[in-house]
Amino acid sequence: MTITIRAAAVLLDMDGTLVDSTAVVERLWTEWAAGHGLEPATVLGLVHGRQSHASMAILLPDRPHEENLAEGAPMLEQEIGDLDGIVEIPGQPRSWRRWRARRTDS
Repeated sequence: MTITIRAAAVLLDMDGTLVDSTAVVERLWTEWAAGHGLEPATVLGLVHGRQSHASMAILLPDRPHEENLAEGAPMLEQEIGDLDGIVEIPGQPRSWRRWRARRTDS
């Protein structure tokens, strides 16, 4: 199926563009590390910028891929729902207001 979308702009936020959720990511992965007998520092040094199942595959190389997917799904839901410690990237509110002003003026 093909979907056509007409838009003046598309904003795809990868963490670090509009918000910084490092606190949430590190809190969840620290808990995960403790539950698997791994050093939190080792885990935190690896997980940023990777999908959870990919991080798990590196950290637990003998574990089946399906287990990584199954354990990663609820972690993603937790990450999405946990807003404690999420902060905006400096300057983004001003940039967003300027973009919106330009769109309204044209």
